[in-house]
Amino acid sequence: MATLVALKTTARFYKRYGICVPISKHKIVKSGIWVHLTEAATMKYIAENTSIAVPKVYCSFVHKGRGYIVMELIQGDGFPTATKGLPEESLQNIFTQLKEMLQELRALRPPNVGVESCVGGSLYDSRILRKISRFGPFDTIREFHLYLRENFEVSAMRKMEDAQDEEDLKDMVARQDGPWPPPVFTHGDLNPFNILVRDEKVVGLIDWEF
Repeated sequence: MATLVALKTTARFYKRYGICVPISKHKIVKSGIWVHLTEAATMKYIAENTSIAVPKVYCSFVHKGRGYIVMELIQGDGFPTATKGLPEESLQNIFTQLKEMLQELRALRPPNVGVESCVGGSLYDSRILRKISRFGPFDTIREFHLYLRENFEVSAMRKMEDAQDEEDLKDMVARQDGPWPPPVFTHGDLNPFNILVRDEKVVGLIDWEF
């Protein structure tokens, strides 16, 4: 494949960014055993259904157990670098852009009422530690909460030594089992380095792996 050849040839002329390696001035490849094609599907979904700036996906595939996503190399700097020394008015303008993007993102109507990816598939969150890195999908929000607490139910709880811990646990379960609004679409890791800015304009949100 041309992508694999480029990673061994032209990529050596560019600075790599972790698992992301530029193969030209306009294309970058994200690859690895933990790279899932759902990320590519997510960026395509956002591009097709919103005005939010995301990298254009050229192709994605799996080769010998590794996922590869070939996408647009957006010209911009991470939020910390791009906003250093900017006046308050410029910062507020950027924050307004981000606010509007998040509002548009969360206004997307999910196709189902469950907890799942945009293509109805599994999810990933590095904060949720299990033997299997991906989990779900879940038909309901309650199923998702049961997964988070490993199917724990108050009815099976033994009396705890700390009464406050016991009450806190009961309260958590009650909240999780209570009514919830429908899930919304969001970016799971919108840290400053995943926000690309150029000339005081947000030109890209990247890293849609979870």
